[in-house]
Amino acid sequence: MNHNLVFDAILITRIREGDRKAQELLIKRWHKRLISFSYKLTKNLEVAQDVVQDCWIIIIKSLRKLKDPKKFKSWAFRIVHNKSIDWIRKQKPSLALEDSTVDGYYESEAEDENSQVAAAFKKLKDKDRIILSLFYLEGNTIYEIAEILGVPTGTVKSRIFYAREHLKKKFKDVYHE
Repeated sequence: MNHNLVFDAILITRIREGDRKAQELLIKRWHKRLISFSYKLTKNLEVAQDVVQDCWIIIIKSLRKLKDPKKFKSWAFRIVHNKSIDWIRKQKPSLALEDSTVDGYYESEAEDENSQVAAAFKKLKDKDRIILSLFYLEGNTIYEIAEILGVPTGTVKSRIFYAREHLKKKFKDVYHE
């Protein structure tokens, strides 16, 4: 069993018992990752910070309802995903998430990566970048991604497969530029 899952479960148990330090530690452990995830969706750092701040209120208030504390990660990501999508819909009702592009986010995250791979990654559609980020950068399992996105595991596997194929094609395009 993953030690991080156990540690989160212990923190959640302590938070349920009223331990404020455990709450602070849980927030510290996940805050930046949740902002990063929201930013991938909203493309606005201030909005991502606001969304995640709002999500923390929901998360902390709803911790008692979380049946399996070991599923905290996917549960929290799901809340952030939903609230980020809600913000997008309110701001740009006609926005097609699959057809939009992201400018600049991955530059800082990919500085240490091969610049050609980073360039190819930036050229992917949002849905491909998000699925690959959740799997490779965030380290989520297929099952966790399915919970976060609210889709079947088979759909996640398919999306990862096609996103990899798209990345290979983009990499070849960048490599030959």
